[in-house]
Amino acid sequence: MSDTATQNNTITYFQRNNPWHTLIPAVKALITRPREFFAGMPFTGFYINSLFFASIIIFGLTVLSVPDYSLGMLFMMPLLWGAILIGMWIMAVYISWAMKIFAGTRLTQANAFQLSSYAMVPMLFVGLSWLGIAAFLGSVYLFWLGLMAHCRISAGRAVAVLIIPVLLVAIVGGGTVFSLDQLH
Repeated sequence: MSDTATQNNTITYFQRNNPWHTLIPAVKALITRPREFFAGMPFTGFYINSLFFASIIIFGLTVLSVPDYSLGMLFMMPLLWGAILIGMWIMAVYISWAMKIFAGTRLTQANAFQLSSYAMVPMLFVGLSWLGIAAFLGSVYLFWLGLMAHCRISAGRAVAVLIIPVLLVAIVGGGTVFSLDQLH
């Protein structure tokens, strides 16, 4: 194992100090072997790698949204970036708490943020109107799978942990998409 890429059974996880060599392999492993990806994901005490990974996804979703909306999306990027990261942090605080309550296990906020960063990959396509709902559902599925595989909890407990944030994101996200549609 090198100090630039965390590998676990040939799965590479994103590292901010070597993004060009770890981003594509991490996304590829997440898409092709999600259960193994989350099961072998290293525990973390820091937000930095997850923050960089999520920032790349946010940048990508903003750029991909430009053709469907407008160039105004690029000017809104700092606002979107901050709002999404703050929302992810709030979700991580909730997930950490909910894991204790509903699953009887401990998950640090940094690890919950890490799970949500990786589960966010399908959200790259949320700005494309014809793929938005599928991207959201794919992200929810990855988060659910990540909780089960990484934290070794049952499917029902993972649903109990995720139900409130999923409903909140669907309501807020739906309102945002509706507002963005008015930009046409």
